[in-house]
Amino acid sequence: MTPFDDRLPAWGLATAPFAWGGPVASADFKTRPEDFVVEEVLGYEPAGEGEHLYLLLQTRDHNTRYTLQCLARQFGVAMRRVSYSGLKDRQAVTSQWFSVHLPGSTLAPDPAALAQQGIQLQRWSRHPRKLRIGTHQRNRFLIRLRQVSDAAALEQPLQWAASAGVPNYFGPQRFGRQGANIAEAEACLQQGVLPRERVARGRVLSCLRSWWFNGRLGQRLQQGLWPRWQPGDPLMLRGSRSFFTTQEWDTELQQRWERGDIEPAGWLPAADEPNLPPPWQVLLQAANMNPEPRPWRLLPEQFQVQWQEHGQGQDLCLSFQLPKGAFATCVLRELVRLRQPQTAAPPTAAF
Repeated sequence: MTPFDDRLPAWGLATAPFAWGGPVASADFKTRPEDFVVEEVLGYEPAGEGEHLYLLLQTRDHNTRYTLQCLARQFGVAMRRVSYSGLKDRQAVTSQWFSVHLPGSTLAPDPAALAQQGIQLQRWSRHPRKLRIGTHQRNRFLIRLRQVSDAAALEQPLQWAASAGVPNYFGPQRFGRQGANIAEAEACLQQGVLPRERVARGRVLSCLRSWWFNGRLGQRLQQGLWPRWQPGDPLMLRGSRSFFTTQEWDTELQQRWERGDIEPAGWLPAADEPNLPPPWQVLLQAANMNPEPRPWRLLPEQFQVQWQEHGQGQDLCLSFQLPKGAFATCVLRELVRLRQPQTAAPPTAAF
């Protein structure tokens, strides 16, 4: 028995509880990069001046690290001087912001040189501060699900997902390809020590805290409590990271929830989380982690549905926006069983 056996098999989410009874159809997913289009929405305009060059770049079938390496080579800087806000999927068409630290330089991007690397320059500007992880506001998705097996059966689940939302699980990509991050986290729990290297350390902590949240969310669904507020839950202001706590649920809070102003949330744990096993406490204490709220429910914004005839079947085209940190695959899993090419890696387009 591993330290994770009493939680969800989170990297696959195969047995995680559903909100609306589970998928009612099947479809081909990501048969080509154009089937999964994601655009990063920064949420603010670069100032137009400063020592950080901002670039909005579109790539096809390339991951974020590839683009970082290309930018470092083009501008002749170390990788650490190239920053991004969120990881994006390789098997997709992605539009993503990057920043390059170029103090005292007037260098401008070369669209032709970028195009030779399979990168399209969409916009560029300058700003006084570099991009940091999680700087962007949200992601816009355009997803094509091909050869849907039962279009009629999806009518009601699509309405539910659009109006009432879906469980805000961390998707399988948070736990690494084939759950690789889980094995790394388990080793750290057994040894009682976090990795020294910064990226590996963050990966382990993210895996542990995401797994814990998924487990608590799954319990809410099993108990019929999702997505309602329970004592101890923080309440997050919609569209922000701000939150507050309350001792009781009253009529005013109910009305605010129905209007979409607030959302009940759970906690990404710190060392003082109740019922946290001692090995987890050791690692979270060593990292000096603070608890962070995350909504129990994910409400897609600007949710649009279009059906298209394709050969002998129908394709479902979905467009919607999600806040940063949310996973498009957690919307899709409530609707359809995804048939994905065997060579495809788990999608990463959530951050």
